[in-house]
Amino acid sequence: MKLRIAGTTYTGAVVDLRTRNVDGRTIAASISGQRCLPVVSCPEPPSVYAYAGHIHSSMGLRTRTALAAAARSRGYETPQDDAIAECRAQLAELECSPPELPAPVDPVPESTIDGLQEAVATHRGRLTARQAVGADDGAAQADLRDAATELSERETRRAAARETRELRRERARAYRDSLEEQRRLADELANLRRSARATLVDRCAEPFARAIEAVPGPDPDSPLDADPVTAALGVLRFAKTPAPVVLGADRFRSPTAASDCLDAPVIRC
Repeated sequence: MKLRIAGTTYTGAVVDLRTRNVDGRTIAASISGQRCLPVVSCPEPPSVYAYAGHIHSSMGLRTRTALAAAARSRGYETPQDDAIAECRAQLAELECSPPELPAPVDPVPESTIDGLQEAVATHRGRLTARQAVGADDGAAQADLRDAATELSERETRRAAARETRELRRERARAYRDSLEEQRRLADELANLRRSARATLVDRCAEPFARAIEAVPGPDPDSPLDADPVTAALGVLRFAKTPAPVVLGADRFRSPTAASDCLDAPVIRC
């Protein structure tokens, strides 16, 4: 581990910063990659650090969740893992962004179409009548052509309006279906994760109990009922902890003793 603060570089498995007035949250954020400063060079922290990477007296802890993450750092697997991976993959493939809908086209009333069809029929009848008696049919042809053109344009617009309306409905329906599938998969994933967590916690019950006995703190009636600091220390002792633990609680006689107990690098703040 290498830590640089205000021009001073610290190296080694144990760093004591109690005289530097450094906020442990800042150090923990740098270790987890959420901050650039101070600069901390260390192994990538496992997921258990999100729960127990910074130990301080006012912390809370979801002990079972943290313990399951600690088990993962030890390489523990569960029967639910394949289903969890499949569920995550399906969620990643879902496209749930709002669809791009074509602009609506104003519909053409049926009465307009009916009126134009009648006009075309009327003009066609007049044209036929004039042709039958040999009269001049130029004006009749022009009237029929104009009426037929307007009818064709209105019918085309009516078809476009219908197609646009159907396309908007189809895309909106597909979006709703995708959202519903996303919710279903999210619920399934949450249930699988809960089952996996319960499996991991059950498998880790004995080593976690031994870890709670080994770390300093009050003796709980049950390891899972330990106070947050004691439980977090027990989780870290059980976990594989290559990145430094930021310790702000006064439970050990020295930072070196904390490092030895947790089998992890320690930054004492």
